Amino acid sequence: MSGDALQLEEPLKDGGIRSVNFFNGRLLTSKDLSREQQARRDWDARLGLAIGDGVAFGLEAARDADLDAPLAPVLRVKAGLAVNRAGQTLRLGMDTSVALTRRFDAGTASACDCVFANCNPLSDGTYVAGAGVYLLTIAPAQLSEGRAPTNGLDPGNVRCNTDVTVEGLQFRLLSISPQRYAGLDIASPQFRNRLAYRCFGVEAREAIVIDPWRSDPPSYGLVDDLRGTGALSDCDVPLALVFWTASGLRFVDLWSVRRRLLGPDALGAQAFVARDRRLVEAEAMCAQFQQHLGDLLAASATPASLQVKDHCRYLPPFGMVPLQSPPLRGFGDAAFFSGVPRRPVPGSGQSTPFMDGRQLGALRQIALAHAPIDLTAGEFVRVYRPSQNVQAALTGLPVQPVIVFASGLTPELAVARFDMARADFSNFSDCCGGS
Repeated sequence: MSGDALQLEEPLKDGGIRSVNFFNGRLLTSKDLSREQQARRDWDARLGLAIGDGVAFGLEAARDADLDAPLAPVLRVKAGLAVNRAGQTLRLGMDTSVALTRRFDAGTASACDCVFANCNPLSDGTYVAGAGVYLLTIAPAQLSEGRAPTNGLDPGNVRCNTDVTVEGLQFRLLSISPQRYAGLDIASPQFRNRLAYRCFGVEAREAIVIDPWRSDPPSYGLVDDLRGTGALSDCDVPLALVFWTASGLRFVDLWSVRRRLLGPDALGAQAFVARDRRLVEAEAMCAQFQQHLGDLLAASATPASLQVKDHCRYLPPFGMVPLQSPPLRGFGDAAFFSGVPRRPVPGSGQSTPFMDGRQLGALRQIALAHAPIDLTAGEFVRVYRPSQNVQAALTGLPVQPVIVFASGLTPELAVARFDMARADFSNFSDCCGGS
């Protein structure tokens, strides 16, 4: 046995948190108190690292209708809480309007160099309008506030006689090089969808399936690439993708880069495991689609004729589509999935099958374990009508009719069940296989 090996029950000091030992008669200096503050930060950071990085709640960004202008766009960010990869918590206490054109001089408000600053310096952002994609992030910031009295014994430290240090936050806008979305046509209606799935790393996910024993990279996708090059620091938490042109904002897409808290993966060294990251990404895909769909509905004069293939190459493994029902705006059942293989087959004379609305949660959970749907692959999509939703609409209740879709790899749910089926809102088969 090597003499350098650590023995059982032998204390290990390397990497330990060093807290100042206070006792009566000890002479304390500012350095001692700073060391104690550092120990507290280290304890908090370890808890933050265990919880994981991402958005805990809030921090949704959208255009500020009252302040937004084509050449000076402004976003409204809701109050919320995030944790960055350094384990730091970032709390936005109130809804805040954020101008994407920088006029604030960060140099005039920075704390003196004697103040702790774990994430300084951060790489500078790009704030020039033009055709391009930008990443909105939230990051820590520190400011000095007030002045404290001094005894004058050490005139050299007067410059650091600040009363308090405020550990706050800042919003940053980082330019994404066009090389990172090369091959995508920014003028195409599909650009937003394809850019989002480049962030999800769909190409790397497909490669994993080809060689699952060896290919399971811990990082993939556009955001991980930005972190790998240092353009995006571990102190930043991504909030939204912003597509900005000379005429103004084209879209603000949250969930292509925004994620809920994702803790460390203890199974990360195993080949092709069902990592929590993939579940978090599947949830983000669903949220990204619903936000994109809502924006399409708001922008379209005739949403009932809109076809999803014109705007999306990829669909999430689960989604919900509102249908046109005057005076409620929505999409057309047949038109929306035009050209997409689905069950039932269009033109077969079969109507969209019913499913019990109480199964929606179960269907979503099952679907989240599946890969996104590539509309160019020719794979069919399962489409359902929640029976309770249809029944309520037929009785005149003011409900929004919807259809629900899921990956074709999910099990069939449109099955009549004894003592649960309803004659007018279920699915039956005769002896010859008809429905």
